[in-house]
Amino acid sequence: MRKSIWLLPFIVLSLSANTLTQPEIIFQKKCQMCHALTAPNNEAEQKAMVAPFMSLAMKSVTIGIDALEEPKNNKELRKLTIEHIEDYIFNPSPEKSFCEDIIFEKFRYMPSLEGFISIKEAKIVAPWIYDSFAPEHYLVK
Repeated sequence: MRKSIWLLPFIVLSLSANTLTQPEIIFQKKCQMCHALTAPNNEAEQKAMVAPFMSLAMKSVTIGIDALEEPKNNKELRKLTIEHIEDYIFNPSPEKSFCEDIIFEKFRYMPSLEGFISIKEAKIVAPWIYDSFAPEHYLVK
């Protein structure tokens, strides 16, 4: 019984540390405060938006990467887009933004998240963002 009680703190720490490696949790804690998962349902939600919702942002990014880099296939497009997301999180700029003008005028480009999200977290969440929100015809099957 004593051994079980002694192990309990380590089990709790392991479980809580594991949540920091789950992309959905990272997204909820680091991205979702600005980027909604879905399109707004009404005008009030639309006015409250501070960043494009995820499928809109990913549509712009994947189309932009596809046009600029001309990848051979969706697997290469996925790799290039994930690299772009990882870089953009820390080094955003107008030149790296693929949003349409009307979207860019409303939201501009996001601020750097350096110091708010770690490189490790960015590398965990970026593939999940692509796989969860890229337009269906760009997904790797």
